[in-house]
Amino acid sequence: MAMLVLFFIVFIGILFAVNVYVYENSEFSKLTGHSLLSVWTNKEVRFLYKLAQKLKKVKGELKILYNIALPQSEWKIDFILLHQSGIYVINAKRSSGWIYGSEQDLQWAQVLENGQMNTFRNPIIENKLKIDDVKKYNPEVSNDLYQSLVVFNKNCSFKKVEIRSQDVDVFKIDELKTFWNDRMDHILTKDQMMSIYSNLETYMIKKPTKEKAPFKDAASS
Repeated sequence: MAMLVLFFIVFIGILFAVNVYVYENSEFSKLTGHSLLSVWTNKEVRFLYKLAQKLKKVKGELKILYNIALPQSEWKIDFILLHQSGIYVINAKRSSGWIYGSEQDLQWAQVLENGQMNTFRNPIIENKLKIDDVKKYNPEVSNDLYQSLVVFNKNCSFKKVEIRSQDVDVFKIDELKTFWNDRMDHILTKDQMMSIYSNLETYMIKKPTKEKAPFKDAASS
């Protein structure tokens, strides 16, 4: 029995060491500075990490920028995915519960199981302002290449979310794979992606402290 317990402890120790090694050598860890402990204890960071891992699995040529804060911009950008099919600016929302809102509303609503209602800034309008800032650093890139993605927690439910624009998509994190099934066009070359990446990589924030300030971001629940 003692040997079995010892074996179990050693196995858990090895498994833990492997997880630490894999995470510390991940692109997300290196470019954001978030520790594995923060992934385990901070729900917001854990959601961002899960989303980052799913983005890494997208097929085709791609580059990912994390946690970007452009000079003279009041917004923090969660992810920019440079893909052969275009430029995807991603607004990550961990909100759970029922989600209500339209593309034109200034505020969206979140209703929890206990009936409590919270409002938050329209994430589509938020992302439009972020994309406008990104465009300033890539004036040679056609506006048609930009796509706004708002990605929510899988635990939410869209009760009434109305989207009309062709360059805007709102979905849950577990629907990400389906979204990319039809995104295999070769519009951006690898050299173009590298050029855009070089223009923006300087502005990735590593080891942010209190990510809500000084940059605006919507509250999550």
